[in-house]
Amino acid sequence: MFNRLCYSVLVMLLLSTISAFGQDRRPEYFAGYSLLQAQHIPDRDDPNNFFTGSFATHRATFQGLNGEATFYPIASSLFGLTGNVSYNRKGREADITNGSNEERTDVWYFLAGPSYTFPEQGLLVPFVRVMAGIAHTGYEAAIERSAANGNLKSTFDIGTTDFAMAFGAGLDVKVNDRFRVRIIQVDYAPIFLGDRAVAVLNAAGVLQPRVLDSQRQDNIRFSFGVSF
Repeated sequence: MFNRLCYSVLVMLLLSTISAFGQDRRPEYFAGYSLLQAQHIPDRDDPNNFFTGSFATHRATFQGLNGEATFYPIASSLFGLTGNVSYNRKGREADITNGSNEERTDVWYFLAGPSYTFPEQGLLVPFVRVMAGIAHTGYEAAIERSAANGNLKSTFDIGTTDFAMAFGAGLDVKVNDRFRVRIIQVDYAPIFLGDRAVAVLNAAGVLQPRVLDSQRQDNIRFSFGVSF
């Protein structure tokens, strides 16, 4: 259900036309490839410290898509309002003698905020932006085994939605007045994980409650594609 909602929001964002923010200047759209360098959950950082020793280590690579739309309230202004949706996935599968094991992690970002496009430098069009919103992280594991009466499959699915931000910049290369190639876009996109209570099995096999304090995932997202 959540994935269908995410896809619907992505389609509406990319196919939206003139809005209240775009009456004076044509909206700009971007669609492209996304490479998310996500910090592993066990190695997440303390939100009270902006950068820690593990900021550049213990990362997993997620691949996916990135789309956004920018609207300009004033035709002559270089300031705009950007809405961004990205989807990244990392998964793995292992075949064994009588079945297979599979797991995957999905990360969705839904962000919006002000952006600024610098005056054109010949064919180059640099920009910066700051956005805030939410990120949804989903995890699913599946075990499938062959048996005399058919295949048996067991799945485990869990997800969390948290506050997220993105501080980014990029560079477009003009092809013509309506079409650009985005050669690079980089966003520092932290996810602020909330407090959670979970139950874990101790050495005696008894469920024991534990509390996870608020932490921060220091993720970095790279994108490239086309804008129009």
